[in-house]
Amino acid sequence: MRVQHRFFFLWMLLMVGSLFSQQNQEVISLKEMLFVLEKKHDVKFSFSDTLVAGKTIRKFSFEKSLKELLITLEEKTGLIFKRATARYIVILERDAKNATLFCGFVIDKYSKEPILGADVYLSGNVIGSSSDESGYFELRGVTEKDTIVVSFLGYKSYAKPVTQKQLKMCMDYEIEEYTSQLDEVLVTSYLVDGIAKNNDGAIEISPQKRGILPGLTEPDVLQELQLLPGIQSPNETTSGLNIRGGAPDQNLVLFDGIRIYNPAHFFGMISAFNPYVIDKVKVFESGAGVEYGNHVSGVIDIQTDSKVGREATGGIGANFTHADGFLKIPLGKKVSLVLSGRRSLTDAFNSITFRNLSKRVFQNTIISRNAANSSMTYTTDNRFFFEDFYVKLLADISEKDRLLVSQLYVNNKLDYSFGTNDASFLQVDNLMVNNVGFSTTWDRKWSPNLEQKTRFYYSNYELDYDFMGEQTVEPIYTQTSTKKNAIKEIGFTTSFEKSFKENHKISVGGDYIKSDVGYTLGRAYSFNSDLDYLREENTTSSIYALYSEYSYNKKKKFNINVGLRNTYFSIEKKLFVTPRIFMQFQLFPHFWVNSSYEKKQQNISQIIELSTSDFGLENNVWSLSNRDGIPILSANQFSGGFMFKKNNWLLDVNLYTKKVEGLTWLSSGVFTNSGITSNGSSSAKGITLLLKKKMGKYISWLSYGFGETKFIFPTTNEGVSFPGNNDIRHNFTWSHNYRLGKVDLSLGWIYRTGTPFTGFRQVVNDDMTQFIVSKVNSDRLNSYHRLDFSSTYEFNFSKDSRWKGKIGVSFFNIYDRENSLQRVLRATSSGGTTILTSEETLSLGFTPNMVFRVQF
Repeated sequence: MRVQHRFFFLWMLLMVGSLFSQQNQEVISLKEMLFVLEKKHDVKFSFSDTLVAGKTIRKFSFEKSLKELLITLEEKTGLIFKRATARYIVILERDAKNATLFCGFVIDKYSKEPILGADVYLSGNVIGSSSDESGYFELRGVTEKDTIVVSFLGYKSYAKPVTQKQLKMCMDYEIEEYTSQLDEVLVTSYLVDGIAKNNDGAIEISPQKRGILPGLTEPDVLQELQLLPGIQSPNETTSGLNIRGGAPDQNLVLFDGIRIYNPAHFFGMISAFNPYVIDKVKVFESGAGVEYGNHVSGVIDIQTDSKVGREATGGIGANFTHADGFLKIPLGKKVSLVLSGRRSLTDAFNSITFRNLSKRVFQNTIISRNAANSSMTYTTDNRFFFEDFYVKLLADISEKDRLLVSQLYVNNKLDYSFGTNDASFLQVDNLMVNNVGFSTTWDRKWSPNLEQKTRFYYSNYELDYDFMGEQTVEPIYTQTSTKKNAIKEIGFTTSFEKSFKENHKISVGGDYIKSDVGYTLGRAYSFNSDLDYLREENTTSSIYALYSEYSYNKKKKFNINVGLRNTYFSIEKKLFVTPRIFMQFQLFPHFWVNSSYEKKQQNISQIIELSTSDFGLENNVWSLSNRDGIPILSANQFSGGFMFKKNNWLLDVNLYTKKVEGLTWLSSGVFTNSGITSNGSSSAKGITLLLKKKMGKYISWLSYGFGETKFIFPTTNEGVSFPGNNDIRHNFTWSHNYRLGKVDLSLGWIYRTGTPFTGFRQVVNDDMTQFIVSKVNSDRLNSYHRLDFSSTYEFNFSKDSRWKGKIGVSFFNIYDRENSLQRVLRATSSGGTTILTSEETLSLGFTPNMVFRVQF
């Protein structure tokens, strides 16, 4: 009985305790409980204040999964708890209006890549969401009266009223990076969008963001540069860029840190780099930092994407010369792979564009001469193609470490044969030009203010040309010619950058470069062995460099870079200590002035070689400096100018002067042979001007350049200076851009004075013909001018805008102007008499092109 009483007493205590606890169970507001759940489960609830106002709920156990808690909340409140993303949860009423789904994709305006973690919400309302890895977001309860806002750190916010179309379908919401977050940017749209001018004087081109340019339906890294003031290509090629009077071989061309010695396809007509994998191109006409070594003219630093991709993207396209494709694949959250390839269609599709380019390239070569003399008794076989492949691995090893591995392959191949049907006469030409490169970059962030960048690269350039001609009927003879040029180069560099105080930076670093360079030039005649020759050279050089630089950047107000580079060249056993300085400051509102000085050296350059120019396509060979006649190039350059920017007007004016010592010519005279070299110097001075005005969707700009380039060679022209081959006194460009919806239109006119040439006159006395040669480059070709046009149209293949298309058309040299690019003397022998003739190279005539692309 006592036991029963005890159990009854215990039961009564439990009941009383239970009733007491129920009566005292805490009741809190729903809004307060949501805040507690946000902290506990790292989520974010999006809701309207009016929706939860006044609602309370009794506390319950939180020792459940988030999914179970949301079910409980729905049961107790009668509301809908909708998972918009992994982190965002939208709270809605149970009615038809709120069942309507509002969705979209947040993407980068220019790269078209999805943005993870962008905030999407209604203005003046707390209803919001966040974009996932594909850029996707969802909202409920959106009406046409609302304003949708999309924001993300480092980007300009998107804020526009909701339209009926947006309510019906998931659309793309493009947001644009804040250029102001990069203190280095001075002008965000230099010519067009995607071309900026930085505080350090560099021009930066972002191919994926760049607006349309005249004559170009697609981005082409090296062709675009020719529209910049101070950069010209007198021979219309992408590999023949002259930057402020410098020669093309004096430029430093880098691709992901790999030095490129052949930056073009189709013998200079097309850039060798797929623009759809390029993130940005930095171009220094002057004032390049001390980290750039072994050059005496401009710097073209091409950099591909360095961010690990979060979603697979890609594209394919084709025009009248080649087809290409690229793919960016995530291999995990911290690793991604980029693949791209291009190949010419020239061996399968004989388009009008290829025919015109071929006419331009092969003029004054065996191919054009044989084509003019061919008949039914001759057979011709011409096989040509070009290709390039690119692979890059990106890995975020840790929060402080990033690894980038790049590989590039560029190849041009031409096999040509011409002969009689009975094989009694045959000529065979085989030409191959390629460049293979590899680089590994490790970036380490030791602390918020200390970074280290280390890179190793390998570059292999090869030019291989062989000619064979034979005749098996009288007169029987054989003839061979060879030209080979090879460069194998490895480089290692590491640098540290330390930020301190505000806007101050100091960097120190070092380089090691080892280059093996060789060339072979030879010719053999069966009918006259006295004319045979063979010249070979193989040289190895090492470069050791240490450099340091201090920079101060106060946004757009004041910027100064002061550096010192110490370089030791092993062959000459010489140490060069060279300063560089760039300074820019805002003198008045909207008005900046700048100046720079730089001293540079270069131990590898091209020498002009004409004795084995049977093909007339690759007449230059790379050679290292040595003690036997090819000195180290050395340059001094001063520049200064000002810029004015206000109310969509831009005026940029720069003056420069440059002196280069150590130039080398091989076979520089008309009658000299391949064994003669000549050393000299060049001087260049000039002024460049850019005037631009933007009016809504219309942009117009004028650029003008005056330049004077002179050469001095003691053994040429009696030691008197003469105009350089690239001396273009006046250069003028006028361009217009207009955007009409999704259609872009661009028209541009280019004018420049003709280049110099050496002429001659023929005098007949007493039935004797004499050739009197003028002074070197004392004559000048007629002026050059052309009109170019291009247009593109972009469209969507799918309602969600994930698949996009582009079609474009361009017209080069619309009025088919026959411009003379070059005129050189050729000496031939006939009956023991030397005869002089002029060989002229003409420009590309009217040439159309089309492009079609698909990207996702």
